[in-house]
Amino acid sequence: MIRGFGSIDSDSDSDSDSDSDSDSDSDSDSSLAGGGSGRGGRARPIGVSPALTKEANEDWFRGNKWPPADVVGKWPNAAPTQFPRRYWTSSLYSIAVLGEFVQATAPAVDGLPAIQWNSQSLHDELAGILAAADVPRELTELGELIEYRSGVMSEALQQRENLLRYWRGILMFNKRSHPWTCGLIDVALRVGQFVVMHHKRSFNRPRPSQFSLSLLPPIDPPGHAAFPSGHATEAYLMALCLKEVMPLEASTEAIPGNPDSTPLQRMAQRIARNREVLGLHYPSDSAAGKKLAEQTFRILKECPSVKDVQPAVPATPTFITEAKKEWGR
Repeated sequence: MIRGFGSIDSDSDSDSDSDSDSDSDSDSDSSLAGGGSGRGGRARPIGVSPALTKEANEDWFRGNKWPPADVVGKWPNAAPTQFPRRYWTSSLYSIAVLGEFVQATAPAVDGLPAIQWNSQSLHDELAGILAAADVPRELTELGELIEYRSGVMSEALQQRENLLRYWRGILMFNKRSHPWTCGLIDVALRVGQFVVMHHKRSFNRPRPSQFSLSLLPPIDPPGHAAFPSGHATEAYLMALCLKEVMPLEASTEAIPGNPDSTPLQRMAQRIARNREVLGLHYPSDSAAGKKLAEQTFRILKECPSVKDVQPAVPATPTFITEAKKEWGR
């Protein structure tokens, strides 16, 4: 699976799949939501194997190559018309979906204007959050959060690279049981990284520790600007995607009338807040990440490979439609 923003935070440039869990498919290249590198996966050596029996008048086993000499040309396969959809590595398929995303437009709805990923209106919304930020107050708040670092350190470090593990803790699922759901998360991560890096470069906000030496982050700040928060963008975008496909229990409001009190939203809040505890983000970075995720999700739902096409049966399966089926919806 494509890693979250933690892969950018990490000091390692390795392409190895260090995020795999014990319950994930060991041959992850072959899973729809697989974590293979897309470079062929594990090797499959084929040498010279001994024959089952010795030939008459011979005291040694002849060697068998592949294909066996006696069946060469006798094992035809049905002519394939296309590459198997389920064999796609979803982290690579998400790149193709990114091509759809940059061309998609979210229609105007509920007073919100039509929007594309690089719309000026979206940039202006984020600029408004940044302009309203009270930096001295936020730095004071981050200083107060330092005392919580020991309590969240293990959790926050795990969330650098593997957010999916925390969503799986809310409702049990994995790559084998819910491949389309995991594939949808891969798409959310890819798209989330793309849009947030676009805006990070545009706003180029310094990290909090550049203003306050007392923050001393326990890990090196990532190699990109602070605003908007990448973890917040990813987490809220993943929460919105999962809300679309998971049973209603995952999006039930603990506090009636408060949409931020659902399990999915609370997990996204926690992930974003932990980055503030580490001194890597301002609260306004997280707020901007949430806003960016909400607007990005509007566009993502319009992508042909993602959009829900129920009750029609699609010629080509889509992530939301198929993921809903995995949850019995």
